[in-house]
Amino acid sequence: MENKINIEKYFNKGTFVVPEYQRGYKWSVKDGDKESSLEFFLTSLIIAFENNLSEYFIEAVTVVEDNKQIILVDGQQRTTSLFLIFKELGEIDLLKDKLVYNIREDSHKWLSNQISEIEDEDVQDIYYFKEAIKQIESKKEQIKSGEERNKKSFLSFVKENVFLLYNSIPKEKAVNTFIALNGLKAIMKDEELIKSDLLIKSSRIEIEEGQYDKNQPSEIKSEDDVKKWIEIQKEQFAIEWKVNEDRGRLSRNWDKWLYWWNQDEVKNYFGTGNNHPLYYLLVTYWNINNVADEKIKEFSFDNFKSQFIDNAKNAKLHFEGLRKLQKTFEDMYYSWEIYNLLGLALNTAIFKNDVLEFFIQNREKKEKLKRFTKWSLAGCTIKEISDDTEHKYIEKRDALKSTLYDKELYNSDAKNQAYLQLLRMNVSDMNTRKFDFDVFKTKSLEHICPQKPNELDTDFINSKNDIDEKSDSINSIGNLVLLNGSANSSLSNRPLDIKKQKLFEKIKDGFLLPHTLKVFSKSFTTNTKESETEKLFDNEKYWLSQNVDDNKAYFFNEFDKYYGE
Repeated sequence: MENKINIEKYFNKGTFVVPEYQRGYKWSVKDGDKESSLEFFLTSLIIAFENNLSEYFIEAVTVVEDNKQIILVDGQQRTTSLFLIFKELGEIDLLKDKLVYNIREDSHKWLSNQISEIEDEDVQDIYYFKEAIKQIESKKEQIKSGEERNKKSFLSFVKENVFLLYNSIPKEKAVNTFIALNGLKAIMKDEELIKSDLLIKSSRIEIEEGQYDKNQPSEIKSEDDVKKWIEIQKEQFAIEWKVNEDRGRLSRNWDKWLYWWNQDEVKNYFGTGNNHPLYYLLVTYWNINNVADEKIKEFSFDNFKSQFIDNAKNAKLHFEGLRKLQKTFEDMYYSWEIYNLLGLALNTAIFKNDVLEFFIQNREKKEKLKRFTKWSLAGCTIKEISDDTEHKYIEKRDALKSTLYDKELYNSDAKNQAYLQLLRMNVSDMNTRKFDFDVFKTKSLEHICPQKPNELDTDFINSKNDIDEKSDSINSIGNLVLLNGSANSSLSNRPLDIKKQKLFEKIKDGFLLPHTLKVFSKSFTTNTKESETEKLFDNEKYWLSQNVDDNKAYFFNEFDKYYGE
């Protein structure tokens, strides 16, 4: 069973046991000047703390529950690192009798403070424990700074706000699961399975069959045999070290990708929803590179594995491919122009996977991306756009324009088309800035002149009557602007001057909708005489029939220009 729990509940599960078949602690190993896995892990926790995230996810652990013992099948590096972080930062009560290191007795004794000096500790886990303590020590000032800013302790954040997936499996499956991860298929998501297989195979060194079957100890018969055996042992040790080093480097890459996709603003922009944070990275890679039999279309672990991770060479190749694709996603996200175009397309699309694939493959062709977004907003399919079916474009454009002309647009089934076109106009007016598409998640259409003005405001009723009598309708596109839901509720049926005031106050909260603000700010010129009655309809306060008609004409002039009519 798979359960999401925070770290405090995790540490209260029982006593963690690192079994004999596990490797020793290696997360403090450094690759030259690069961060160790522990440093990256701790830095990511500190950044999450500084940003005061309500939840920060550190993936899954797989265990066997044996009475009060929690045998760590997968996740011992993270668990030991958390143990060392808590130990170094003074969280002693949580750690009492919490970690049993069965790999080596001296390692367990050192962690339990039973002895202080160990012979040959450089070849034991103790060396890496001490390196870990130094690395944690170097982060204390950064942790202290975050605590002063958040008025909350870092350890409280880690215990309460950091979560993992807790997977418990039967004891008889433990060793096979550790070796091949085959037992995880029923309890892990495809994305975690892909990670596991990629890390195992892409860090594996291909060895010719029988290479290490020679000169086993029982067969040593001469001094030359001894020398050969020693050389083989040295080579085996070097290979194991290289495997661990590669696996650590690849794992750090994966964790960096996960951290990026786990940011709230990234998840909201791409609409990750309940999918794994890396879902769009992996499924886009699958869609772009899947050249297998046409029958293999579905993205799954088995399909991904059979096509991309069938051996060490392919695993390395595709891990590098994923790294480049991740860089492309980040480049598109940080480019304001592509960000805005893709954001429009994602909010239009039914199938986001197809949109992402198109943008990835055409990221260097800005005009092609603009054209794609333009016609997808008009209702064209990706196939129609890709096939350059021009007559379809014209049909869709004319149908859309006719729909938007509806004088009762606000009350029609085509209201979504108004949302999208007004969204486009707001995004277009951003110039060189990224648009906040979160506004569109609670989208709302606001009447500039209210449908139901306050009954006591007789002047305002006159302005509404003027629109009803002389213009198309108060529910036409000329009287509508895009808002987010919270801003709409605060404007309600208020007069125009109060709406302006409230709307401009919303700018301070980050609700920047440039086209909406521009429409509200306009003073249209009227041809009416300066009679006392007509002064009631001051352009700064009221919205007249001519204002609605002029704004409608402005909307369709811009529409025709954009769609090339």
